[in-house]
Amino acid sequence: MNSEEKPCLQKGFCKMIENVKKEFLLGRSYPVQLDEKMPNTHKWGILGSGWIASCFSTQVIKAGGNIAAVGSRDLKKAHAFQSEFPSIKKAYGSYEELIKDPDIDVIYVATPHAQHHEWAMKCLQHNKPILVEKAFTQNYKQAKEIFDLAKEKNLFVMEAYWTRFLPHIIKVKELIDRGEIGDIVQIIADHGVCFPFDPKHRLYAPELAGGALLDLGVYPISFVQFLLGNPTRIIAAGSATPTGVDSNDAAIFEYENGKGALAMLAFGSLASSPITAAICGTKGRIEIQRQFYRPSDFTVFYNDGSTFEYVSKTHENHEGGRDGLFGMHFEAAEVQRCLLEGKVESSVIPWEDTLSVMKIMDEIRRQLDFKYEGETL
Repeated sequence: MNSEEKPCLQKGFCKMIENVKKEFLLGRSYPVQLDEKMPNTHKWGILGSGWIASCFSTQVIKAGGNIAAVGSRDLKKAHAFQSEFPSIKKAYGSYEELIKDPDIDVIYVATPHAQHHEWAMKCLQHNKPILVEKAFTQNYKQAKEIFDLAKEKNLFVMEAYWTRFLPHIIKVKELIDRGEIGDIVQIIADHGVCFPFDPKHRLYAPELAGGALLDLGVYPISFVQFLLGNPTRIIAAGSATPTGVDSNDAAIFEYENGKGALAMLAFGSLASSPITAAICGTKGRIEIQRQFYRPSDFTVFYNDGSTFEYVSKTHENHEGGRDGLFGMHFEAAEVQRCLLEGKVESSVIPWEDTLSVMKIMDEIRRQLDFKYEGETL
């Protein structure tokens, strides 16, 4: 072989490897249905009429799902919500009326964090399966009480961490599970959003279980727990607002997995951050673009210098979502699939994962010496 032939062969071999890598990404073993249309098999009740309830309803209805009723503590707000979504046939001026409606098959709990435990428990007591917005509860103890009751009554419960069901996250998980980037050494993720200080805002009001951790930090924490499991050690730092809730936090998670993996997370309500994520392994790294927890693109950078770019199509199909939130119908479809199969929990977000995330956030708050009224951590 002469010197001129060798570079050509090397170039051809690299091209072949690139094609193999691209084909390798096409398979799907992750147990999620990614149909753009969800079946109209269950009647949903929306408990709460705020912004996140509107986001969820927009996307579920657009995907073909059936939002049958909304419940609010104010009948005028329930009617206003109903007018936004004319296909919703019933509007209730109390949560109790919604829960007692015999026609409702499943309820989405979309109240502030501080009210999740109370209304999730009441839904279960009335034999209603539930999807509970994240953060699932204020703390681990409340979460366990919900799951214990669900187990006793054989009812379905799932945390609404919709990120796990998005196409780009499914692809990232596949790559990691197949060893495409080797053993994970580091994960770096952030979620900072600038919210002007207002003591009545849900992010700053302690009576609403406000704070950056439960509202913003839950995204990178759940993301890392999904990929690495439970840390063996947590080091946390943070600051508080005048109302006493956390506002600017950072955490390091250490894992004794034989490789010394670390996760470095930052989240806060005082400044906007890139909101990206990087998973660094012994064979390469994956960089997820802004905003990593929403439908996004990512690039794989291999140690040999080659790259692969995954381009998400979800945003093109759901550009009518509220403020850039789209893809929430995937989690709703998962709930319906599990109900049809007689399951009480999803394999994508099992109860144990939600409990683990709550335990992690409890430990961070313990280190920050930050508790809500009447709490013991």
